[in-house]
Amino acid sequence: WTFNDSYWNNFLGDLVTYANTIDPQTPCGYEGGQGANTFGGFDDAKMIRKVQFMESYSGMQIIRSLNPHNALPIVTTNFHKSSPDDVWQVWFNLANGNRGQIGWVEKWFDGPTPLPWHDEVAPTLLQASKKIGPLMSGSEWMHDGVAIYYNHASIQLGWIMDAQAHGASWTNRNGDVNLGASHLTRKAWENMLSDDGIQFNYIDYASVIQNGISKDYRVLILPATLCLSDAEARRIREFCQAGGTVIADYMPGLWDQHGKGRPDGGALDDLFDVKHDPEMGTADIFQGQKLWAEVDQDAHFSYASVESFLGNNKSIKDGSGFNKAVRKMPVMKVHKPGSGTAVLMNLSPQWYNAYRGGAPDVAAQRRDVFTRFVKQGTGSGRWVTLVGPDGKPEPGCEITYWQQGERVILFAVAKPEITASSLEGGNALGLKTDTVSVTLRFDASIKDVRDERTGKALGDGKDFKFDWKRNEAVVVSLVKPKK
Repeated sequence: WTFNDSYWNNFLGDLVTYANTIDPQTPCGYEGGQGANTFGGFDDAKMIRKVQFMESYSGMQIIRSLNPHNALPIVTTNFHKSSPDDVWQVWFNLANGNRGQIGWVEKWFDGPTPLPWHDEVAPTLLQASKKIGPLMSGSEWMHDGVAIYYNHASIQLGWIMDAQAHGASWTNRNGDVNLGASHLTRKAWENMLSDDGIQFNYIDYASVIQNGISKDYRVLILPATLCLSDAEARRIREFCQAGGTVIADYMPGLWDQHGKGRPDGGALDDLFDVKHDPEMGTADIFQGQKLWAEVDQDAHFSYASVESFLGNNKSIKDGSGFNKAVRKMPVMKVHKPGSGTAVLMNLSPQWYNAYRGGAPDVAAQRRDVFTRFVKQGTGSGRWVTLVGPDGKPEPGCEITYWQQGERVILFAVAKPEITASSLEGGNALGLKTDTVSVTLRFDASIKDVRDERTGKALGDGKDFKFDWKRNEAVVVSLVKPKK
């Protein structure tokens, strides 16, 4: 698999180079791009080094992170579901760095006259393309000192573990984005961070091996990072000992970069001050039976809800509300190597994908199990919050921010659950379209705030009120605050 990824991406790079000799002014890449995956997807760390343009169906946050200075034009497919959903897709994708959308036009132009939703969506598309989109040109994503590790070998090995449940029918497996532990674990981390108002970047294994971990980051998260090379482990250890915080959910580096089990335990056992038994087998983890995976994905291949997917399994649910990984090892083990902090959760975060759909206070308590260590590592909390009519942070909302010269462009946009597959996706589940009174609240006074959708100057202050239609976005710009 690793060889095929390299061979394919080198060939793709040759095609791009040749295309540039014919037309040096036009970026060259591809459309129909599937997210990071073992089959039917790409090793994004290799792919992003070879193309100058791409359309991605999923994995937007990874692609955005590996696109420094927002230099490559990245777009996303609009699979039409309804006018309100189309409007939300425009704002959500723009808030996360997309330069545009490719419309999947099946049934768009049937009949003698345009369908009504063309007129319903047109004003949003015009405002995004004529007013807000140009503001984003040359802007740079801003994060809160948090990095999530992208390690493709772990996606590959995770696929092997997941597919074990299928037996001889493994060749029929599809829909990894809704089944695979690596995908759903990353999704849970993304949801927990954005729901807590913490923005992040993915950093990839190749860059870490070559350059180490930038001092711009104070926290490194290892999501289901089963495989690590000696070089990666050394870079991660250096980051932590120099003062960084490293948080792993479960079984970090028990296998090397080729998926070969390490004979002496995990590559980072010394960092976390633990000892994984190299003789450990399926009876010692999660379900305690025949599977290496947290979920019997054959029994739950089609599921109606996240609760039904994660429930009815034999995994041990810790008192924290999350499934325990290695049964005999403690949870939330904290160690202080050098000047840093290393935390081994020994828990899978997948259950948060279910909790976030319930009561906001309960979801906040659940994600705090993981994010408390992130906030301790960064030394700060939210610097901006969208406060709802009840005076509490608006649930299911994401705030993104981009630096544009001396100003910051800030989006507040709904982040509901999103349907996706390896071939299509992007539609929202449970999207709300009502208008509510909200307050954009900063932890310190902000200067020269401007509503970029209306062009209205809002002045200085901490609190700014808006009537927010929930499938649209609040978009403001402001003078970059000092740290």
